[in-house]
Amino acid sequence: MTGPVLEARDLVKEFPIRGGVFARTVAKVSAVDGVNISLGEAETLGLVGESGCGKSTTGRLLLHLLTPTSGTVEFEGVALDSLSKSEMVELRQRMQIVFQDPYASLNPRRTVGETLSEPLKVHRKMNSKDSMVRVRELLSVVGLSPEHANRYPHEFSGGQRQRVGIARALVLDPKVIVLDEPVSALDVSIQAGVINLLQQLQDELGVGYVFIAHDLSVVRHISNRVAVMYLGHIVEQGGRTDIYDNAKHPYTKALISAVPVADPRRERSRSRIMLEGDVPSPVDPPSGCRFRTRCWKATEICSEVDPPLEDHGGGHLVACHHPE
Repeated sequence: MTGPVLEARDLVKEFPIRGGVFARTVAKVSAVDGVNISLGEAETLGLVGESGCGKSTTGRLLLHLLTPTSGTVEFEGVALDSLSKSEMVELRQRMQIVFQDPYASLNPRRTVGETLSEPLKVHRKMNSKDSMVRVRELLSVVGLSPEHANRYPHEFSGGQRQRVGIARALVLDPKVIVLDEPVSALDVSIQAGVINLLQQLQDELGVGYVFIAHDLSVVRHISNRVAVMYLGHIVEQGGRTDIYDNAKHPYTKALISAVPVADPRRERSRSRIMLEGDVPSPVDPPSGCRFRTRCWKATEICSEVDPPLEDHGGGHLVACHHPE
């Protein structure tokens, strides 16, 4: 297959705000507005930005866990909104998600073996014996013991629970996995183990990742390409080297300047970009460029015209009137 495995075009998601006695719609929150992204086979796309910028909503839209207000999502060239309910159930096997909280995403009343074997029984029609053989194999793949199948979620550490979440996402051999901040709740030492596991599984299985995070150092380590979101918009997108070594959008530069550096001498010598003000409300975003209220380069055109996402060479896309 030459084209992208997963592609979103002009993706928009609005949530109504209801008020009054009759709960009428009084306003709308524009969580995602005109997002265009694609994911190649066995590729990792990092999706970064501040909390509340629309990253997790975008991830759920990509898997059709949320229905977009407008726009389309295609998986292997097939538009998800064109599929019937039964066809969508069939496709779910090939598109999975790992949630941010590894404890809340697991049923505390079921053993790990019961949780992991259920998809095999539903989709593959496996009996209990065969499904448990597959579950024990998968637990070994993600670095757990096969005996862990008999334990409940509360008996695991945070890192082990996240490995269970990864095993659940892999149980049906998916083509794409959306990883919604999979390591943000873990200790740094545990994060490294989970990230290395994800890379190893990608090399062995050829699965593609949409890696959602706000930690740019983690995203740099695992991603092939990076998309930067601000208030529902993609403001910059490109290869890992383009984004981290040659960022052009002021917001991207500010995010990268905030990433800690291990060398104290470099940390003291570099300049930190401090953004003023708070993120505007998605209920009433600024006119023109949404970042202009916090941007030190903003001019009159920034308040009047929303900058398009334009290619500045080599697939490095930037939405800014004054890119460096």
